[in-house]
Amino acid sequence: MKKRMIIFVCSCFLFTAVFPTGKVSAKAYCITTEKGKIYLEPYDIGAIRVRFVNSGSYVRFADNEKPVSSYAVTPGLPTADYDIEETDSRIALKTHFCSITYDKVDGELIFSDAGQRKLLTETERDIRQSRFRLPSDDEALYGLGQFRDHHLNLRGKTRELVQFNTQAAVPVIISTGGWGIFWDNPSRTVYSDDENGMRFISDYGDETDYYVFTGKTLDEIVSVYRRLTGRAPMIPLWALGYHQSRNKYATQAEVLDIANRMVTEKIPFGSIFIDYYYWGKYGTGSHRFDESLFPDSKMMLDSLHNVHHTHAVITVWPTFKPGTEHYRELHDRGFLIEGAKALDGIVYDVFNPQARELYWKQLQPLIEKGFDGWFLDGPEPDHTPSFLTATTFAGPAPTVRNLYPLLHSENFYSRYRQSYPGKRPYLLTRCAWASQQRAGTAVWSGDIPTTFDELEKQITAGLNFTATGIPYWTTDIGGYSGGDPADESYRELFARWFEYGVFCPIFRSHGRRYPGDTRAPNELWAYGTEVQEICTEYIRLRYALMPYIYSLSGLTTHYSYTPMRLLAFDFPEDPAVFDCKDEFMYGPSLLVCPVTKAGAGRREVYLPKGASWRDFRTGQAYRGGQTVTVEAPLHIIPVFVKAGSIIPVYPESSPDYQSGSPVKLYVFADDDGSFEWYDDDGVSFDYEEGNYSFIPISYDCRKKELVFEEQKGTYATGQTREIQIVVVDKNYDNLFAIPVTRKISYNGTKVIVKI
Repeated sequence: MKKRMIIFVCSCFLFTAVFPTGKVSAKAYCITTEKGKIYLEPYDIGAIRVRFVNSGSYVRFADNEKPVSSYAVTPGLPTADYDIEETDSRIALKTHFCSITYDKVDGELIFSDAGQRKLLTETERDIRQSRFRLPSDDEALYGLGQFRDHHLNLRGKTRELVQFNTQAAVPVIISTGGWGIFWDNPSRTVYSDDENGMRFISDYGDETDYYVFTGKTLDEIVSVYRRLTGRAPMIPLWALGYHQSRNKYATQAEVLDIANRMVTEKIPFGSIFIDYYYWGKYGTGSHRFDESLFPDSKMMLDSLHNVHHTHAVITVWPTFKPGTEHYRELHDRGFLIEGAKALDGIVYDVFNPQARELYWKQLQPLIEKGFDGWFLDGPEPDHTPSFLTATTFAGPAPTVRNLYPLLHSENFYSRYRQSYPGKRPYLLTRCAWASQQRAGTAVWSGDIPTTFDELEKQITAGLNFTATGIPYWTTDIGGYSGGDPADESYRELFARWFEYGVFCPIFRSHGRRYPGDTRAPNELWAYGTEVQEICTEYIRLRYALMPYIYSLSGLTTHYSYTPMRLLAFDFPEDPAVFDCKDEFMYGPSLLVCPVTKAGAGRREVYLPKGASWRDFRTGQAYRGGQTVTVEAPLHIIPVFVKAGSIIPVYPESSPDYQSGSPVKLYVFADDDGSFEWYDDDGVSFDYEEGNYSFIPISYDCRKKELVFEEQKGTYATGQTREIQIVVVDKNYDNLFAIPVTRKISYNGTKVIVKI
């Protein structure tokens, strides 16, 4: 293939390009300008990496060689072929999914989709910073992680991307304009959007490094991002149920007493949490139980598993108290980040591969006890000011400050999988960075206040967080710091927060009531009979919906779905939803509208246009594109079902549900609809070898036909599933009391049912 060299002298740049005359398979294409080099590397998945290295910076790779790997990006991704077109004024790199045009006169990089629709333009660049012009003032921007600023649409906003308790910085942004950006710099970064454009600027780094990815919908954009950085694996089925926790259950007797009473009170629960300081006299980081507090942890676990039929989750920190055996071992090998504090100890140097290996080795006695889940607390690290003055294996802490939670959770997840390849771990952590979805972690929002104002902020925090591609997120129900279970006003807040928590990807009650007193209760009976009854019914609802909820997990792993969805995911043609801060979709069917005001007995709800809706509680039908006022006494969170929805539920709500149990299929028959019902064994990684099932189901409103297509996957192949079909086409008093319309047996082959 012949090559040509062309040199242009422009008013702004000395431009040199070396390029072939036809289709190119080289990995990175280089444009040399007076200020530095721009490297473009398109990936076949639908993303392109853009790097800028100025003339005075260290160039880490040669022209047309593969760039240095990112921490976040999946290694070995196939690069995309591209064409180069050149004129006197521009160079265009064209792939099957987008084109990037470099303007030789003004130096702008213009990103367009495959149809040549302009997506965004990089108007200015320098080391560690870029500014972009968006083609429309109407497109909405989402993402950047979990922030307590009550912003949803990030147009016209500014955010400082740093990690600390209650804030998770994830430098990923997606647009209703059909694009997303991953800004690949783990140092402090400031995002802003104003009349001068959208800008990223970071404190440290020897280059600018970011990825642009495209898609026709927000789901497609997230899908490309997950292919770039790693898919979200399945989490255990039980982990989608109710988690009972507080700060803290201090003794073995207390853990078992609470588990006993949960059973006695008939409150379904999937796990109980054992929080910090169970190590007692042995010290933080010893990874063992103080026998005066937990005299027989083996017996405790056996009782929880086999008597109470629940699971146990235990907290572990990245922290080691001076003087302990593990501290000395880490210290002597230089594996601690000296000066970086958490609790009463020093955090280990997660940036050092050997330190990560030793951390896992030291955990083994605790791992081998057989806990079901791991509560990875304090990974920001916890005391950020002391961390920032320290030096890590990867260099000064400020240069890599946002990476700690990713490396810590990924270290645990990958090594657990190697050690226990047949069992999915459940991990809950307090912070996150880009790509953390591949580490199978759920994230909770930290030690937040106990106020209605905070509940309101958490809704937008969660929606923007899950928009960054990390699907499993939750809050401490009721908030963390404070709250008196005997106070009627707090009981109201707890109930409202609990109702919201039912429709979060992870459903967990936790908190320190009466700050400073870890003995204060956080169990439902502490909140009085009325709240206990309300919350218990909502736990039962969560378990009844488990086939639907687990299907969302299947869609997340196999199709890069997002279960907790800001409304623009599903209604991109309705600008009224672009900054709708107090409503969201939970899966494709349920519009969730939490009550976030004290004393409210009703609330206004906007029903997105493009669909018809039914009240989940009463069945009352509404047209979309209007705001309605609905009743919302303390026991009701307004939820609406999209017309055409197909929702599988268990007839009996219990955490003891078994895969293959009889299922009721609710068909909201006002419109056409479809759903893919997912199942697998709930515990192993066999789904990665095809041992799962998707049953595609569709409803034709005109023909009144429900079609079960042939099963995808091999799980339970040939086994007969008993399915009760319930048609919803009128008002009702109780959804779950509607008579069954038809009963069928499905064995994996296509079935057409007239209803």
